[in-house]
Amino acid sequence: MEELGYVIYCRKSTDESSEKQQQSIPDQIKACKEYAKREWIKIKEKLTDFSMFENEYEIEKENNEEDINNRRIYLETRNLFIIKEQETGKIAHKRKKWRALINLIKAWKVKWLLSYSPDRQSRNMFEWWELIDLVDQWLINLKYTNFHFENSPSWKMMLWIWFVFSKQYSDKLSEDVIRWNKSKLSSWKSLWNYKHWYIINEQWFHEPHPHNFNIIKEAFQMKLNWISETKILQFINASWYKRDYKKSWESKEMSKSVLNSMLRDDFYYWKFIRWDNTIDLIETSTYYKPMITSEEFELLNYRYENNSITKSKLKKKDIYEDIAVFDNNFILTHDNYHLTFSLPNIKRFYSKIKLLNEKWIIKELKDIIKPNQINYRCANSNSKYYNISYSMEDIDKVILNALEGFKVSDDHYKIYVNYVNKKLDEVIEANKEKVSSINLQIWRLKSKKNQYIKNNMHIKEKNTDEYEVYNNEKNEYDRKIEFLRKEINEIDTGERNQILELEMFIDLLNNAKEYYKKATYVQKKKIVKILFLNIKIDQKKRLRIQVKPELETCFNPSWLGM
Repeated sequence: MEELGYVIYCRKSTDESSEKQQQSIPDQIKACKEYAKREWIKIKEKLTDFSMFENEYEIEKENNEEDINNRRIYLETRNLFIIKEQETGKIAHKRKKWRALINLIKAWKVKWLLSYSPDRQSRNMFEWWELIDLVDQWLINLKYTNFHFENSPSWKMMLWIWFVFSKQYSDKLSEDVIRWNKSKLSSWKSLWNYKHWYIINEQWFHEPHPHNFNIIKEAFQMKLNWISETKILQFINASWYKRDYKKSWESKEMSKSVLNSMLRDDFYYWKFIRWDNTIDLIETSTYYKPMITSEEFELLNYRYENNSITKSKLKKKDIYEDIAVFDNNFILTHDNYHLTFSLPNIKRFYSKIKLLNEKWIIKELKDIIKPNQINYRCANSNSKYYNISYSMEDIDKVILNALEGFKVSDDHYKIYVNYVNKKLDEVIEANKEKVSSINLQIWRLKSKKNQYIKNNMHIKEKNTDEYEVYNNEKNEYDRKIEFLRKEINEIDTGERNQILELEMFIDLLNNAKEYYKKATYVQKKKIVKILFLNIKIDQKKRLRIQVKPELETCFNPSWLGM
């Protein structure tokens, strides 16, 4: 018989390794142990075979942890069932240890789960829906050190709200990391990730790899001479090329997809592009050496852009992005095959757009296509429902019918509004501190610039090298100040967008049907993702809406279908 007790799950994502990171794993373990002691709950002993959750390298790393307090926590809890994962929670099915834990829950081998916070368990909606579904089936009991939770409709809704804000925090964190990287790039330095066949030196500049650089130079020349990617790949891997990945401690050979991306990367001839920064590596770095000339790169790029297969893929991608409301796995047949997006006679739409453009009426595909012209079809011949299709118009009717009965109770609505207002106050307060800090940096830069001008007033000759250096230094101060001002504008814009988004989301809870009627294809997709799990085709070929578990009480069950 399995021993009873709680399992602790801790996670620290690789994208949280900044100064503003979430609780570290030892901190989470400590908080969970203190909670267990305070609430008189027992932590389960580690399984005899614990290889699915830790390996010898991870144990050795914990034994040699530099921080003595963290090392003590690891050693004191070595016998307990604690899952420690260092992987992002934003992407579904990426965390191997989490998947192994879910499998144990489904097999009735784990019944109680304790975490520091809900966002340690997931930051993507798919895995969170799965967890809530296990709660609904009474397969798992959840406890958190900083969030009270009970298995009831009200508390499931509050947990859902927590996950929504966790997702927003995660997205905001990504924006902050991008802003930090922009600042780094503005100093003409590299990011953490190095380019193939280059290394990043101690000054944070790219320089050629002592062994691999000549190999890739030869690979570029082979491509210019019309040699296929397959043969180039064989040449590279036969030359003992390996790329080391610190995170997984693996060494991997070159793949065809990576090779194709590399052959089209501006970096290899002189240009380093990230966001709105374009860096001339030849001028700014004494370490960098290009693989090929700009003329050779233009030739390669021209070949790729005029490749019929590449053109076709790009064309399809744009269509899906503009007008596809449902992902491939959203509409499912009764035998669990998905329906895919399709546009019959697509050429006629492009002909119409061309005619309108000739009349100076600028339209895109999303502007002229009607819901009845979009189809979702089962293309898998193994399904009993092979070739069955529904138009977007058919699906809209089912969704609008379901939304007719959607209603959030006044009590739930008030709780949610109060929670949102509290979070918005936190956002506004945090942004005030950020803006204040940036304004202080701007003031210091201005002071340094004024002092620099004062100290160099003697430089008057405009044709001397000394004056050029002086002028460049002044411009560098102006550039840094302008960059910080842009950061303030980004913070203000982000805050306004977040407030607007949350206000619209609150409004959506009681006006979902009207919003869906007037929504664009992209807006429909957002509404569908907020409210529904999927759409299923039953044995009678009727469409049935599957709502999220935490929102089931907000719908009239008799209206969830045709």
